[in-house]
Amino acid sequence: MGRLREVCGAISAMFMVLGLKYGSENPSDHAAKSQLYARVQELARRFKAENGSIICRELLSLPPGPQDPTPQPRTPHYYKVRPCPDKVASAAAILEQYLRENP
Repeated sequence: MGRLREVCGAISAMFMVLGLKYGSENPSDHAAKSQLYARVQELARRFKAENGSIICRELLSLPPGPQDPTPQPRTPHYYKVRPCPDKVASAAAILEQYLRENP
């Protein structure tokens, strides 16, 4: 998000789905929140085991530190070297499996 290169967007999307499916409407329900956090951590663990990290810059093999906020031109080469479609597919498969295991 915003070229900050922190948590991968595919991971963020998985967590949003978890919140929608398993989250509580009561912000004071600490037991439900703990259960949701455990689910988030489990999916993060699975993604990291499969992909090596949940951090965008690490997945892109970029150095630490701030990135230039200027977007790069979206050329065929840009998309060819980006692992993002593979990471989205990985996140979707992990989430699909998790949802089957935890209806």
